[in-house]
Amino acid sequence: MKRLDSCHQVRVPDWLHHELINWARWCWSGRWPHPLPADHCGSAEHVYSRYPREYADDEIRSLPPNETHAQIVDVVWHRLPAGPRQVLRAEYPQYHASGRAEFGRIGAARRLGMRLHDYEAALWFACGRVRDAFEDRR
Repeated sequence: MKRLDSCHQVRVPDWLHHELINWARWCWSGRWPHPLPADHCGSAEHVYSRYPREYADDEIRSLPPNETHAQIVDVVWHRLPAGPRQVLRAEYPQYHASGRAEFGRIGAARRLGMRLHDYEAALWFACGRVRDAFEDRR
């Protein structure tokens, strides 16, 4: 099944979408600056716990990203022209900060100062390059 964002034209195949999500998780899993783990508070007290104390021993953790696959995407990302690089960052690692999460591709395009058509063309170009990198590995 292919992903379709609202009624726009760019469709990202599921396997490619998952590779890009993996890359985004990998981007945020390194040293600072990155967000604190979801089970910690950013305040000085560090009192907040996402999970009740009775479940503290179970330690719910997310799966680590596949670093090998993430590095394939990262190499492609660094080689992309500026426009597609910004769009791919807005779609995946900076999903919330770019406005994409709240306002969709239209909001992310506006924050980047792009027309929606140009944003989607840059996304299509970037996804094609990532797809090609994985196909070259097979």
